[in-house]
Amino acid sequence: MSLPMRMSELSERSGVAVPTLKYYLREGLLPAGESLGATRADYSDEHLRRVRLVRALIDAGVSVAEAKRVTEALDDPPRSRHDLLGRAQYALPAPHADTPVSEEVMALLAGLGWAVTPDSPALHSLSGAIAAARSAGVPLPPEALRGYAEATEGVAAVDVANVPTDDLASALHRVVAGTVLVDPVLAALRRLAQEHMSSQR
Repeated sequence: MSLPMRMSELSERSGVAVPTLKYYLREGLLPAGESLGATRADYSDEHLRRVRLVRALIDAGVSVAEAKRVTEALDDPPRSRHDLLGRAQYALPAPHADTPVSEEVMALLAGLGWAVTPDSPALHSLSGAIAAARSAGVPLPPEALRGYAEATEGVAAVDVANVPTDDLASALHRVVAGTVLVDPVLAALRRLAQEHMSSQR
């Protein structure tokens, strides 16, 4: 069992300045510590883990309001793993959220046989991303979209397999952190794979 820590130690261990920690507390991103008086409180390893997650989200470009939606989901995790995945995905910011879902995207998912809820923010994101790519001169023909989709199934299988099954709160934390922090890893791997494939030709 870990020993409680004061805010100064929480700051030192997390690398986040005390004024920023106080801001997180005021904004509800960080739960209050155990009160020791009017101006003192103890914090736990759970607080440390939360601070690191919030910092990672904000550093990745997630706004404070969006980060708060994520932490609210963490504080009230759903009971099933599937609902947990949805809660995590829906709490994160979605680019192109105002773009209507295209018939092409719905046809693509139907052809793949993917079970996706019709209110998934990712449907809007995909529709908007395809439109943006094409407007910039990247054609993205249907066979390329399907190829990308089929390749990402393997990535998703790894994601889902690595979600903890014993503690839903920890699982939600893993999904949120993994989605935000592993996306850059996948982008870098893609570029490295492109270089490799090009060298083979």
